[in-house]
Amino acid sequence: MKNVILICLAMMMLSCKTFFYGLEPTFTMGMSEKEFVEKNKPELVLATEEGNKVYRTFNQLTNYKFFYFKSEKLVRFEKGTYPEDYKFNRLL
Repeated sequence: MKNVILICLAMMMLSCKTFFYGLEPTFTMGMSEKEFVEKNKPELVLATEEGNKVYRTFNQLTNYKFFYFKSEKLVRFEKGTYPEDYKFNRLL
């Protein structure tokens, strides 16, 4: 009985992790921009006239993640500490 209570308690604590810290973005290189936006709900932080776009997500555990799209395809992914770190990375 004690083991069942411990297992239930552990499952409850692990399931609350996503509630407190937010969901980790799911992506694969080359995925479409539309599919990425539907799955992750990121924030658009930069769009150029050439059609390049940079999206940002935030998670309290992993900080900021930046996703670079060219021709509506994911071509690069970078991690950052600050919300403006994408400005210091070379654009496509």
